[in-house]
Amino acid sequence: MDKLKCKIEKYWNWRSSSYALDVEKSPETEKAWDTTIKTLAKSGQNQDALDIGTGPGQLAFYLAGAGFNVTGLDISPEMINNARKRAEEMELSIDFRTGDAEHLDFPDNSFDVVVSRNLIWTLPNPDLALKEWHRVLKPGGRIIVSDGFWQNQTWKRFYQIPMNLLKSVFQINSRISLRFFLHYASMMKHLPLYEGVKKNEVQKLLQCAGFNEVSSWDIGQCFGKNPYAFALSVSPSFFIVYADK
Repeated sequence: MDKLKCKIEKYWNWRSSSYALDVEKSPETEKAWDTTIKTLAKSGQNQDALDIGTGPGQLAFYLAGAGFNVTGLDISPEMINNARKRAEEMELSIDFRTGDAEHLDFPDNSFDVVVSRNLIWTLPNPDLALKEWHRVLKPGGRIIVSDGFWQNQTWKRFYQIPMNLLKSVFQINSRISLRFFLHYASMMKHLPLYEGVKKNEVQKLLQCAGFNEVSSWDIGQCFGKNPYAFALSVSPSFFIVYADK
């Protein structure tokens, strides 16, 4: 693994201890995501699904609940350890493993569904990643990608460091923001979508990777409020797009 990805792994290992599942945000958020993923993924019986950048395993849990045989992949060993523990508690059989989203260790045409949430922005080569995801998806299979324009502007917020240091003594969100700020400052020039990504940009990436019938999910159909507003100082735009191979 190269130095850049080692740094990314290090941050998400640290972040794993405070990364919440959807239900910890609100039962409404969990229901909205569960409904969305199960609707877009369609039938799961005797089908194989891959959750790339699984983190604590949230999308993998939804897919397993829909009957899919699920593999969850993440660069962070600590995230994977937490996902395994949670899967055991929920009595779900999911194959969680560490791996690189840009270089998948799976044969061509392995999965009926590939999902990913909030990963594209942190990849050094998002175009390469989506071509890999296309490669491992079976003909006729579906990809579901969610991300957002997070407004990560590290150096533009340099003046906030003293205030964040003071707040971090009392607030977990401030400690997370400060650690993110300090950790990603040295990496952002290598991450083309560091500030976040917009829906039309991911739709274009999907088309360039060879996916067909690229569409977007109506966020308002399921989400009554922005599920990310609770943790951030602004309410970032987020989206869900899907396509077929």
